[in-house]
Amino acid sequence: MGIRVLVLGAQGQLGYVLGQHAKPALMETMSDCVCYGRDKVDFTRPEQIVAALKDVRPDVVINAAAYTAVEKAEQEPQLASQINGKAVGVLAEQCKKQGAVLVHYSTDYVFDGTANRPYRENDPINPLSVYGRSKAEGEQYLQEVGGNWLVFRTGWVYAQRGGNFCKTMIKLAQQRPELKVVNDQRGAPTPAAWLAELGLTVAGVVAQSRYRALGKLAPTFLPDYPAEVPAGEIFHASAAGETTWHEYATLALELAVKKGLVANMPAVLPVPTSSMNFAAARPAYSVLDNAKLRDAFRVNPPDWAKGVRNLLATLEAGQL
Repeated sequence: MGIRVLVLGAQGQLGYVLGQHAKPALMETMSDCVCYGRDKVDFTRPEQIVAALKDVRPDVVINAAAYTAVEKAEQEPQLASQINGKAVGVLAEQCKKQGAVLVHYSTDYVFDGTANRPYRENDPINPLSVYGRSKAEGEQYLQEVGGNWLVFRTGWVYAQRGGNFCKTMIKLAQQRPELKVVNDQRGAPTPAAWLAELGLTVAGVVAQSRYRALGKLAPTFLPDYPAEVPAGEIFHASAAGETTWHEYATLALELAVKKGLVANMPAVLPVPTSSMNFAAARPAYSVLDNAKLRDAFRVNPPDWAKGVRNLLATLEAGQL
């Protein structure tokens, strides 16, 4: 009676959190949640994607696998395109063949950053970097293949496990008295745990739909869930509010000093992006409008600063 969920990219920052959240969440309506990392499903080998879906026979696939090295992608465009683009097309095709719902995560970097208000889902995309183009390619494959999929676009993701900006700043502050951080890019640091909850919410919608078809209520019935999966839709899913990398770093380091993760507060110098010699161009403004998500899923995105405070409250030295 329960549904089967397959999480891909389970060794990454978001995928790991998905696996951890799946253990207590919705287990009464899940018969199984299988979590595969790159050691099991390598997105450079499409045949492994097909084999995994045939073997697991999932009702819902949550894809957190991605090439996320923004700078390195400029030197590895084919690899980024394979993982973030072509492999997503293969995954979508197989999900469609098997009738599985596909949840996929994309990025704010599909936009060029020239907007003067938060980006909406129907705004034209114009990625500036290889990474952004590869993620846009994945979205395009989904739209071409069709089937029962939805996308959560997000950005500036962080978690206790895995690499992210916040943890990098803390490690650098342990070594240097002065850090230069850009102050002309705006976005919203977003917790992986909240993104994982959104993905599992889709699994909950599928479960409730199955029970409803039999004239029953799911054991963990939640009336605020949508009645059906909004198939073929893109949703913006980022934390509430906006900030710069400089403001984000300053807050994180102040909290890290208070907690004893950093001995002394470094000088955090605001600098323009143009001074940093980045290989990849980044959008100056990538704040996302979450109105569509709030309406469809009846959720309130977490405040970005509160989320960072929660991270630092639980982050331990061994997790850096």
